[in-house]
Amino acid sequence: MTTETKEKTLVVIQLTGGNDFMNTIVPYNNEHYYDARKKIVIGQNDVLPINETLAINNNARPLKRLFDEGKVAIVQGIGYPNSNRSHFRGMDIWHTCEPNRVGSEGWLGLAIKDLDPKSENVLTGVNIGQGLPRAMSVAGVPITSVGDLEGYGVMNKI
Repeated sequence: MTTETKEKTLVVIQLTGGNDFMNTIVPYNNEHYYDARKKIVIGQNDVLPINETLAINNNARPLKRLFDEGKVAIVQGIGYPNSNRSHFRGMDIWHTCEPNRVGSEGWLGLAIKDLDPKSENVLTGVNIGQGLPRAMSVAGVPITSVGDLEGYGVMNKI
């Protein structure tokens, strides 16, 4: 009998624009949520509870399955001290983790550089979407960036 150890994988989902976290991970037993969001509230019948206070929007059912399997963690309240309320500066800080200066290297790119310091695997970091996120940008770190999955393939033999 053989056992296979699987390495952990970090998947970062960056939803630029449009996603409303409070309506993705819903505080479904919080009266303030319903009072503050009367026109855009997700009803208690439209959520999948994960505990006594939070639920996943029913439209994200695959996320709930992964959560139940222990394959997804939900991290709330991510931020940084002394926010200046500028969306553009906030995005700089989010992508570079540099709150006191305008950073030039992305935090994910630096992590990839640590994981693969000789840049031997072009699939250590993969971006799916239009344009390379600044969080992944570091000079000399190869990132595979795929704009359209329909037209992308990997050759396993030459």
